[in-house]
Amino acid sequence: MADLDAFERHVLGDPRVARFRAKIRMERDEEVDSLYPRRWVGKVRVTTTDGRQLTARVDEPKGDPGNSLTRAELEAKAIRLGGFRNGATTSEMRAMIERVWIMHTSVGAAQILPK
Repeated sequence: MADLDAFERHVLGDPRVARFRAKIRMERDEEVDSLYPRRWVGKVRVTTTDGRQLTARVDEPKGDPGNSLTRAELEAKAIRLGGFRNGATTSEMRAMIERVWIMHTSVGAAQILPK
């Protein structure tokens, strides 16, 4: 998982990550650029040490309307974000989440978010 905690605790200060980062370069992709901001397409191309090229593409990133987070994923993300740097305890976040779902249901917006 690439969340705030992972970056702050593990990634930023790791010399192995720094060496890997030095091998990365970003290039502008005309197709991706032309689709933005209507779509947030992601593409990656990796060249291995033996010269092979591997590619991958994501047309609907997780969290976009076509690939939305489930209720459980939303709740887990809220708890992780709330707990970052001790902003809120898990029990505080669970209580807040319960209140949000009650408000969400009471205003008739239940059809907007997945169950």
